[in-house]
Amino acid sequence: MRLTVLKLLLLGYSLFSYLNASGQIVNIEDKRAHLDTVGWFWQLDFGGKLTENTKSVLALNGAIRIDQVKKKSQWLFLANYNLVKANEDRFVNDGFGHLRFGQDIDQRWSWETFGQLQYNRRLLIDLRGLVGTGPRLQIRENEQWELAIGLLYMYEYNELEEGAITREDSRLSSYLSARVKIGEHANLASTSYYQPLVSQLGESRLSSVNTLSIDLNEHIAFGSSFSITYDGLLTQLLPGIPATNYTWNNILRLRF
Repeated sequence: MRLTVLKLLLLGYSLFSYLNASGQIVNIEDKRAHLDTVGWFWQLDFGGKLTENTKSVLALNGAIRIDQVKKKSQWLFLANYNLVKANEDRFVNDGFGHLRFGQDIDQRWSWETFGQLQYNRRLLIDLRGLVGTGPRLQIRENEQWELAIGLLYMYEYNELEEGAITREDSRLSSYLSARVKIGEHANLASTSYYQPLVSQLGESRLSSVNTLSIDLNEHIAFGSSFSITYDGLLTQLLPGIPATNYTWNNILRLRF
């Protein structure tokens, strides 16, 4: 009974951890900073908890973000780590690092290049390496709403199930990103990715992230996000892993 309760508590904790901790696609569109000042910007998050009773439970999470904004170009670096461990059982163990460069062509078009490393022990992804490049079009951007699309080529390398399976693929990575201001204090954001294999367009990875954020007052905000990913190829390679994974995340944020 105690073990069942412990598992439920750990599951609850994981649902309130980083938005894409359980996903296979890191949604960079949702992490774009709207910075209109030239210079360097950074933020660092860290959390941890250790509980000792019938079991030793360790929970760690950390993230770093660095932006460099120039007149016509931007650099973005992101890194994240999550761990929830009870004795030797790891309920959550994942992380990623992402580096992206964008060069403005004109007011609406830009060209982006990125590299990414990630792993997710729960999904048996020991290493996933990505490099890609392609154009991005800002269709609309004002105070009320914005809309953007992108189409990139992406090379993907995977090591699965402790290195028992390795795979190299070329994919197209297209996305549609939208943000809408709802009233004075609420915003709705949605980004959907379509990533087919170049050699087999019918074999695709799909992902969508939808976020509602509400400013309750000057210092307190509420956010609710739902992310879902479908990857038919992964479940073919690893029959024990479901093709569809999703996360519903709710947070209360304090700002000072």
